[in-house]
Amino acid sequence: METIAIDPKKPEPRVIKKAAEIILAGGIVVYPTDTAYGLAANALDEEAIGKLFIIKRRVQKPLPIIVDSQKLLRAVATVGKKEQELMKKHWPGALTIILKRKDSVPASLTLGLPTIGVRIPDSKVALELVKIAGTPLTSTSANITGKGNCYNVECVSRMFQDAESQPDLILDAGELPEVPVSTVVRVEGSKVNVLREGPVRIL
Repeated sequence: METIAIDPKKPEPRVIKKAAEIILAGGIVVYPTDTAYGLAANALDEEAIGKLFIIKRRVQKPLPIIVDSQKLLRAVATVGKKEQELMKKHWPGALTIILKRKDSVPASLTLGLPTIGVRIPDSKVALELVKIAGTPLTSTSANITGKGNCYNVECVSRMFQDAESQPDLILDAGELPEVPVSTVVRVEGSKVNVLREGPVRIL
């Protein structure tokens, strides 16, 4: 696993470009988010999605994604009025909203479910990576399923050092604040159901 340092506040364009090229070639990149370190794959590439499931040893759980704009969001999901209100209030930020996915999203990403978890993160590295790659990215935590979240690259390296399949690149933004992974909600009628508690509180 190659590791490259990156400035979380002013991400170096050459580093973002390299990471985006790896992603577009079907690779997996560890990147800093506004919560823990995450694993980025091209969310529209079925082979990359399969590789990510193997790396995480993940079964029976769909993968959430990040986007950088409303335009990209509407290319992958259908947005209702209540969801739009939540986005306006909490995005960019640590709120994942379950939306109806469009046919452009591979069924393998959501394990065949008609919905998908999406957010716009409050992270310059993550947003630049989506922008330069030009595609939604997976936003699952950089760990093996069932193990703790990683807030530094030493944790990430230890997590995958003996794994048969590993990420292709780690972007090292140093120690991240130990913010819990995102709140997850789904709108049902006029009600917002919280599926996972996190940094964003829904009243």
